[in-house]
Amino acid sequence: MGQPAWSNYVPMTNIPMNQTLADALTQLVGHALSSVEFVADYVQLHFDGPTLTAYTPPTVNSGAESKVWGESGYRDALCSQIGCRVERIAVDQGQQVSIVFESRATVLISLRDDDYCGPEALQFSLDKDRIWVV
Repeated sequence: MGQPAWSNYVPMTNIPMNQTLADALTQLVGHALSSVEFVADYVQLHFDGPTLTAYTPPTVNSGAESKVWGESGYRDALCSQIGCRVERIAVDQGQQVSIVFESRATVLISLRDDDYCGPEALQFSLDKDRIWVV
């Protein structure tokens, strides 16, 4: 079997080759989620400039409750993070991206090959010149 899809991500445009997705995502720490956009079969998380597009549907964990795409209350759970600041980010290569908000809710985006719904799991744009695709 070949390499996992996440290992093939390539930073696009004018990004220094030594800056990883994890490095880029840490720049969200301290930023508040400003909007959530549901687009057909994916979701975009906007942080007043940077945008994280999740093609693999995120899971939202809040307390003991976990919501997945399509479940009742999923959109409310995700949208309730609007206005909350990102406390920390973790990238477990080949497994998931975790975004922990000050509310203690966590948004998880799987990077596992089996969970991909298309050729990419996510796209992260800091601005028009710094874009990562996984």
